[in-house]
Amino acid sequence: MRKEATIEQWKELYESATRLKSMKPWETFWDLDIIAVQNGEEEDTVFYSILGHGGTCYGISVYEGYEAFNTFMMLTMQDQLNLPTGYAMYSQKNLTCYWGNREELTEKQRSVIKELGYKYRGKNQWLYFLSFEPGYRPYNLDQDEVLRMTEHCQNLELALQCYEDMKEPVDFASGEMFLLAFEKGKKKWKSGAAPLPFTCFQFGNLIITDEELLAELETSDRYDVILEMETTIPGFSVNDKKYKKPANPAVCMIADAESGMMLRCEIQDPEEDVIAALVEELVGFILNVGIPKEIRVSNILVEAGLEQICDVCGIKLRRVKRLQAMEEFLDGMERFM
Repeated sequence: MRKEATIEQWKELYESATRLKSMKPWETFWDLDIIAVQNGEEEDTVFYSILGHGGTCYGISVYEGYEAFNTFMMLTMQDQLNLPTGYAMYSQKNLTCYWGNREELTEKQRSVIKELGYKYRGKNQWLYFLSFEPGYRPYNLDQDEVLRMTEHCQNLELALQCYEDMKEPVDFASGEMFLLAFEKGKKKWKSGAAPLPFTCFQFGNLIITDEELLAELETSDRYDVILEMETTIPGFSVNDKKYKKPANPAVCMIADAESGMMLRCEIQDPEEDVIAALVEELVGFILNVGIPKEIRVSNILVEAGLEQICDVCGIKLRRVKRLQAMEEFLDGMERFM
């Protein structure tokens, strides 16, 4: 259950972010120059990306922990991964503050600003906050997120001050970040250049351990068909009381590559692992229809998810730049959205 922040909690967050704006970090940092704050376990390190060096849209994106930071790496590598921009954006897991235009804000965001007494004028001046979470639409912060974001802003303020006082440069272009870390033993902060925990998007191979299922898949009948398999996030909003906020569901799809016929198109729940869901769709297809002779995919995420089943069943797995049947189907979907 989402709980709304009090106006006093919003006040502290707005004051913290407003102090950050006065420091103009986007004049120093590019969006790929990572600032990190560690106050606990390494995997819980908080990573900051500063937006606006080009002077068009100012903001600060906060990635809480390695899992969230990995979604940032997906965004930076979307071209290499052959992912649509929308897919990478909708897969982000962060808390972000923006200085944007009035029309970008929701009525709720404007009412908070009005109650706090802030009066913004002009372009790129209106301060507002959004929570990004895979499976959901970007949404207003709840109470817990407001409290966390306030702490993140305060820690970033300290990190920026330490960076300004530092004498040795950070080689951001070579995989370094600026790290502010709390040393519990000495009860003090230390700062300086440190290597990024990883410099590429981390994806895992999905492994099936059910030996009986694998044996059944391997001995299934053969079916002379070439499949296209894909996951996508169309970007439509689903408002349902069972969801904690408006959902932005992913879709799993299977198509006949030669006829272009869509064989499966399943909308997923927000919390579901979309690659695991696509693997389940393939398992169902093999058990009910047969083993296809070839499967075509467009990106390495799907390829890694399907690799084990294709190896077990002797299916040719090809990664291609474009999936014709999928593109035609998605183009048709867009016309009705």
